[in-house]
Amino acid sequence: MNGGMPNPRSMPGHAQATSERDTPVEKDWIAAAREMLIEGGIAAVEINPLAARLGVTRGGFYWRFKNRQDLLDHLLLDWENSNARHFLDRLAEPGALAERMQRLIDLWIEERQFDPRLEAAIRQWARIDPAVHKRVRSVDLGRIKAIADLYLEDGYDTYDAEARARITYFHQIGYYTLELGESTEERRAMLPHYSRVLFGTG
Repeated sequence: MNGGMPNPRSMPGHAQATSERDTPVEKDWIAAAREMLIEGGIAAVEINPLAARLGVTRGGFYWRFKNRQDLLDHLLLDWENSNARHFLDRLAEPGALAERMQRLIDLWIEERQFDPRLEAAIRQWARIDPAVHKRVRSVDLGRIKAIADLYLEDGYDTYDAEARARITYFHQIGYYTLELGESTEERRAMLPHYSRVLFGTG
């Protein structure tokens, strides 16, 4: 019994796949799929080109995933566990409103734990896939709520907190959409002005 999992030995390329069970590992497949998503959109994430990119056979894919949809599910979860999680983690750290918002702004500017290319690619995918759209919307609402909660904790009323959270979030998503291409130095030069407008400091 295999618990409903497809038997890799019945998949194309089994002779080669038996030696590929341990390489590349799952995270390598997902990382490669992520780059393909960023480069060419969801239509570019296909099994054969993905296997070729990793230098293995198609059969090797089936040691890690049930099918292409299983890979896509993992890819979406990867986004939630990276961009989405780090966003919320920064806000959850203790501190005053300005300190916590500064950590979020640093996350956006540093672009190490938050990849704007991945963010844009996921949103493009969401435009053509209702299930992905639903997941993205849920993440968006969760992010906005997390920002609004900071303002509420700082004494703002409900409507003001929600408005400021939306302005903050929509501003950043719009920034990525416009692809302004500003340098890190240019973005940091604007920080005091954003801080003063959004939460009265700076």
